[in-house]
Amino acid sequence: MLQDYPDRVAVSAAPFASSLEGEVDVIVYDTFGLFLRDGAELAELYEANAKVLVFSRDLRPDLRAQAFKIGARAWISMSAHAAELVHSIELTAAGKLIREPQRELQGTAGELTAREIEVLGLIAQGLSNQDIAENLAMSGNTLKSHIRRAYKKIEVTTRSQAVSWAIAHGLNSRKAPR
Repeated sequence: MLQDYPDRVAVSAAPFASSLEGEVDVIVYDTFGLFLRDGAELAELYEANAKVLVFSRDLRPDLRAQAFKIGARAWISMSAHAAELVHSIELTAAGKLIREPQRELQGTAGELTAREIEVLGLIAQGLSNQDIAENLAMSGNTLKSHIRRAYKKIEVTTRSQAVSWAIAHGLNSRKAPR
């Protein structure tokens, strides 16, 4: 994504972001790391005053919120174009605060509501309609209404298509309580 900007950014990868501290101007941190680990790595970077640009999936506002709670000051959506990302990296390097406004979830995801996103995520985790209704404290009929609206918005007709869509959009990564 950044290869068209070699005069403005140089990309370096490391197994752990903390191993780059002091050797780079900006660390671009994928918030999925907050899901995989407990967030201690990101907290350590902020404690060490590293310049971190949080790079987050639009469909995981929970991880973006967790990053801000830990100390994030600069954030950009993974749906941003390369030029926007490069500009955000440069602003972060200059110490600027970048907090894009929190959009209503996903213009790119068919204008899904937060509840529809929850339902699709639970479907992708393999829960039955009965389990989903119990987890979300709603009736089966209400759940079916959410499912119908979500399917229409994401343009699918079967549960397996919805699961594939949800996985592709990062909705299956957190296990719900049963």
